Amino acid sequence: MDEGAFTQALKTHPELSDRFNYSSEFLSKAKTATAALLSTEWPNVAIFAAGSLGRLETGRSSDLDVFFLAKPIGAVLDDARPISRLEEISLFAKLIEINAKLDLPKFSGDGRYLKVHDLRRVISSTGDANDDSENLFTTRLLLLLESKPLWNDDLRREAISNVLAYYFKDGKGKKDFRPLFLLNDILRYWRTLCLNYERDRVTSPKWWKTNLNLKFSRKLTVFSTVLIILTKAAVDEESFLAMAEKVPLERLAIALDTLGDSSLLPRFLVFLNDYESFLAAKSFAELDIPNEVSKQEFRKKADDFGEFLNTLLMNDRIDSTLRRYLLV
Repeated sequence: MDEGAFTQALKTHPELSDRFNYSSEFLSKAKTATAALLSTEWPNVAIFAAGSLGRLETGRSSDLDVFFLAKPIGAVLDDARPISRLEEISLFAKLIEINAKLDLPKFSGDGRYLKVHDLRRVISSTGDANDDSENLFTTRLLLLLESKPLWNDDLRREAISNVLAYYFKDGKGKKDFRPLFLLNDILRYWRTLCLNYERDRVTSPKWWKTNLNLKFSRKLTVFSTVLIILTKAAVDEESFLAMAEKVPLERLAIALDTLGDSSLLPRFLVFLNDYESFLAAKSFAELDIPNEVSKQEFRKKADDFGEFLNTLLMNDRIDSTLRRYLLV
């Protein structure tokens, strides 16, 4: 299948292509370091990177945002831990060592976010009262939306397939199936991000960074995937599995190619330039915006960024029935 004009525009964007290549090399280095320390242990554990490395847009000041999944070996009780607490501590110690070897910033929150999640719970908790409180919801959505393997990619792919099977369970044999369960969870994730920002912005010393992450990278992660659903670039479990391996910018380009509105190409190029401006500022300055002129410039870029995504969502070529589910 020939690549469309939007995918080609993304691939040939000089700065974003360089950033993608740098991130891919860094991911390979991180995987090598992880494999060297873990050896052949942990066959029932998968480790994946999310955040900037998961989106392949790493900068010089990016940290390692890691998540852990595990499944029990053999026949066990439903509530049995997939690995012991001591094994979990040992695993975290190795990851802290890997992080130091790569000369990356220390894990945020003094490591309190490091946790091995039981794959069974990641799936079975969907929609229940513990989904948010145990961080299972975030882990599940990041697995689908921006994950890259550090250890045991076979298990990571199995996890993605199992999660998608749960979301698409009502679509077997239905040609007119619409993945509304998945769409609703993606939108719930976006609203959770927005609520978390409002909660933290008063006390956060780097609220500009948090705010622009929300308006650029996190918005892109969510709505590139929403557009994949609305444009029907992915219509079933198998096609969405392929999209889960793409980074958000690639998914957006594929959605635009599927939409087939060539008049959007000039604005897409501006969109890519604005996104690279955000990534460059994040990479070199940690978004410590120094003056009001810079603040106004980034506000304008963020507004244009969001408006372009809104233009795509409102495009006449999108199935209005599907679009209605964004609101009602």
